[in-house]
Amino acid sequence: MIIKNMTATFGCLNGRKLALEDGLNVICAPNESGKSTWCAFIRAMLYGIDSSERAKGGRLPDKTRYAPWSGALPAGTMEITHGGREITLRRSTKNAAYPMREFKAVYIGTEESVSGLTGAGAGQILTGVSREVFRRSAFIEQGEVTVTADTELEKRIASIVSSGEEGVSYTEADARLRVWQRKRRYRNTGGAIPELEKEAEAKRGLLECLSRSRAEQERLLEELEQSRRDSAALAERIAAARDAWRREVLTGLERAREHERESTAAQEAAAKAAAVKRADLERGVFGAMTPDEAAETAEADAEKAEELLRAADKRVSARPVVLAIILCFLAAALGFAYDWYFFPISAVMAVGAALLWARYSAAGKNALACAAAREEILRKYAVRSEAEIYAAADAHARNWEDHQKAAAAVERAKAVLASARAAHENAQALLIRGEEPEIILKLQREQAALDSRAAAAGTRLSELTGSHQALGDPMVIESGLEDLRERRSELEAQFDAIDLAVSVLKEADEEIRSRFSPALSRTAAGYMSRLTGGRYDELTLSRDFTAAARLAGDAVPHETAYLSAGAADLLYLSVRLAVCELVLPREDPCPLVLDDALINLDPERAEAAMEVLKEIAQRRQVILFTCK
Repeated sequence: MIIKNMTATFGCLNGRKLALEDGLNVICAPNESGKSTWCAFIRAMLYGIDSSERAKGGRLPDKTRYAPWSGALPAGTMEITHGGREITLRRSTKNAAYPMREFKAVYIGTEESVSGLTGAGAGQILTGVSREVFRRSAFIEQGEVTVTADTELEKRIASIVSSGEEGVSYTEADARLRVWQRKRRYRNTGGAIPELEKEAEAKRGLLECLSRSRAEQERLLEELEQSRRDSAALAERIAAARDAWRREVLTGLERAREHERESTAAQEAAAKAAAVKRADLERGVFGAMTPDEAAETAEADAEKAEELLRAADKRVSARPVVLAIILCFLAAALGFAYDWYFFPISAVMAVGAALLWARYSAAGKNALACAAAREEILRKYAVRSEAEIYAAADAHARNWEDHQKAAAAVERAKAVLASARAAHENAQALLIRGEEPEIILKLQREQAALDSRAAAAGTRLSELTGSHQALGDPMVIESGLEDLRERRSELEAQFDAIDLAVSVLKEADEEIRSRFSPALSRTAAGYMSRLTGGRYDELTLSRDFTAAARLAGDAVPHETAYLSAGAADLLYLSVRLAVCELVLPREDPCPLVLDDALINLDPERAEAAMEVLKEIAQRRQVILFTCK
């Protein structure tokens, strides 16, 4: 395939044209002039644009990166020569979400559509390889000279080395086999086998759960029956205790009634005795006086009687009266006899005698009155002396004490009666209310607790029965467990077979690579030697296309990490050229597109590279975009 002319509305290319020739084409242009855009345009015209691509690692997808700067929709044409015919490829865009999706291929001059050439498969047909093989061989982007492993490239290599069919890739087949392995077991945590193990474990858990459930059901049944027996026994004890309690209450009620009757009679007798004592007390001289009051009264009356007695016994002597009378008569006689001077003396004596008589007479009356008053006091106490008054007070004190004892007996009888009546009323109320004693209440609480446990056991038993039924039949579960064991054995056999296939496939891949890798390494080493002027004479490649080069005379090759940027670019450029030579179709070869692939080379090696490209251009079209 040879590209002749291109017209692009693509990124910074706004309707720009580019004409190319057979052989080597060197497009030299400054940076940001559209060189990389032309490269991307070539790829897009051949293979289209992947509209599902998303931004990744800071790199924009092609549909965004190469959207026309003018705001137009992406479009372009490419005139090519393929199979001896001139063809025009046209791509356009109807929906901006699917750029350059519209495709048409016609023969130049006739506008006849090219049969079998579609937008999806045009690149595969025209270049002979898929998009990924093309990008890893004949299409060298700026800064992407390194070759990376790819299943499509592996298929292409396998087709060349073995059967010629491109449907085989070791990596793809190995990945598929390992997917099958992972579907059966993945690190013992995923896949069908662990899932079967989990399912089997779940079924074993179900069986164990059913076993525990059955054991608990039996225990609950026994507990339920025992609770019912204990509850029935407690019910009998409660009935017996209740009968005994009613008998005791009735007996106590009768005793309370009898006690009340006896207390009433005793209270009445005590009241009568107290009334007699009080009547006797009140009939006494002191009446209802307290002993202290009676003692004070008696003492006062006794002292007064003693004073009256002393007053009555006190007498005025009559001698002064007689003497005064005698002197009066003597003075009168002397007056008559001797001198009238004695008459005044006789008169004074007469007055004195009169006064003395008056005093004597008054004293006599007072003594009589005191004697009468004393007799009245003694008569009041019905005694004959003052000492007996004190005895009367002592007797009153004894009667008062007897009265108080009788009154206290009355109060005690009243209290006993009140207590008896309260006991009677309580007994009646207890019988009416039916308030049972603590022993019965305790038995009832025990029975309620037993009934509660029995109810809980019944509820739990019902739950277990339901869950037991929900868990399933143990025989069915055991049968399912046996099926799982058989399926697991089958999957284990499949896993072992797949593991064996992986090993065999690996050996086959190593055999293929042992046949292909030396040829690829020799071809790449030849290019490396020419590009470096014989400085590097050997090149080795690993499975993932990691390359290493050996300096002439050195014992071991060096990986790219130990090489300069220019040497590393030459190393991978050599690999690319070798891949193109050995992998790409030789008939009607596709162009080799390079975007600034020689930018890191010094002038000498750049010149050597150009010589190599000129040689390659004799067999295939070479399109080199460069800024120098």
